[in-house]
Amino acid sequence: MRSNALKEEMAGRVGAAAALWLPGELMARHTSLGIGGPADVIEIRDAFCLPELVAILREYGIPWRIMGGGTNLLVADEGLEGVVLHLARTWKALEFQSNRVEVPASQNLGTAVMECAKRNLGGMEGLIGVPGSVGGALRMNAGAYGTQIGDAVRSLTVFRGAVGRVETLQTSEMRFEYRHTSFAPDDIMLSALLELPERPYTDILERVKQCNQRRRASQPVNEKSAGCIFKNPPGYSAGKLIDELGLKGTRVGGAVVSERHANFVVNRFQASASDILKLIELIRERVLRACGVELEEEVIIWRDIAKLQ
Repeated sequence: MRSNALKEEMAGRVGAAAALWLPGELMARHTSLGIGGPADVIEIRDAFCLPELVAILREYGIPWRIMGGGTNLLVADEGLEGVVLHLARTWKALEFQSNRVEVPASQNLGTAVMECAKRNLGGMEGLIGVPGSVGGALRMNAGAYGTQIGDAVRSLTVFRGAVGRVETLQTSEMRFEYRHTSFAPDDIMLSALLELPERPYTDILERVKQCNQRRRASQPVNEKSAGCIFKNPPGYSAGKLIDELGLKGTRVGGAVVSERHANFVVNRFQASASDILKLIELIRERVLRACGVELEEEVIIWRDIAKLQ
């Protein structure tokens, strides 16, 4: 009954064209791991409806969480309470002015890199194979092969969930660190202004080719994963620590430590979230006992969304 009332309220105050209600969606369909139980998803097709939409959710006492491309996310088998907000990828195109570009957060990261390359703007070649959306990359300060997206950010337009309004932040108001940013859990990235160095298109393509070759040679790109499971501890490589303990190929249920890269856990045999979590804990315990190093997850874990708001 509450879902029907909420749907009607959304249609009246936000409009069906701005936000699409998807009740009981299996999150396994929305994550690169192919894992996750049911949740009510609202697909945002017009980001400017967010203040009114979030106001409605708060009036109904419904907790919510924002999802990017779902490529760095592990969702509980039991599903989630509350609502998952998901930005559709079609609401805004890239806007170029000299060596600066306004990129919508809902854009696929690889697509954004190549659209910039076509205009002789480089500097993000290392991110070409990082899956997911620009918004997810911004939230986690995604990086690879010496590139971090936060280095290119000059301003960011974000919906601040705490105050219910859209704001544009300058670099002095943000902090980008290794796989971490200063944004609150209820901040929703809408777009970023990036400043990129000018480079010949052919040079960018060559760098993209090199990064793709390295990635295919060292990562399980053809299996279901969430990317690196653990952050690299200061002074260490998480993958190397796991590899040196002989944990490649270790299996719990349907979850396996990749033989290609020890910091990847793959869903090879219809794994459950519980399988992944048990394998993560096994790895963490073995590394701590043998090396005295405590590993911190890079993957985002959603168990109960009601506890997040």
